[in-house]
Amino acid sequence: MKKLIVIGAGGCAKSVVDSIVTQEWDFCGFIDQNRDKHTHLGFPVLAHTIEEMPDREEYYYIIAIGNNKVRKHYYDLLKGYGLRLASIVDSTAMISPRASIGEGCFIGKMAIINGCAAVKDNCIINTKALVEHGAFVHQHVNMSTNSTINGDVILYEGCFLGSASVVIGQLSVGQWAVVGAGAIVIHNVEDFTTVAGVPAVKIK
Repeated sequence: MKKLIVIGAGGCAKSVVDSIVTQEWDFCGFIDQNRDKHTHLGFPVLAHTIEEMPDREEYYYIIAIGNNKVRKHYYDLLKGYGLRLASIVDSTAMISPRASIGEGCFIGKMAIINGCAAVKDNCIINTKALVEHGAFVHQHVNMSTNSTINGDVILYEGCFLGSASVVIGQLSVGQWAVVGAGAIVIHNVEDFTTVAGVPAVKIK
């Protein structure tokens, strides 16, 4: 069995740990920067930084942190050390055989990724999120619970979709942009902007 470490011992980790398939992964514990935390969910916090982890090359890693910029930071550290990333796909998720998923992704309960969609490295596709046919999700994206991107949508690096938000087909959401919870996106979203509402408008 492959030995697995989860980076981040917070709320996101609760979903990731629930989705770890025990037949494939030997879940060993967490790395978490909180030096007062020694266990989480009944599993040990093995180290507070990647550098402190003994024999770190022996493990696979998944980053269970919802903040996209922090998750990218840990991703870059892991890649810089030449360490291996694991993608965790919940057993209830539905993934088309014609879809592709990169390294270090978490695909949550009842999430759907349909035909010819692509999800790149270090993304979170959370509970009941939908990635429709032909959509392209760049690195470090977080699609929150029950969010939807319709056919041929492009989500650029680091963007965040709030819970129950919808991006209609053939649109794009720019780099490090934020779509508020419940928003309905009917126009392209620019880089580094925040949109909210029905229909979604720029608020920041």
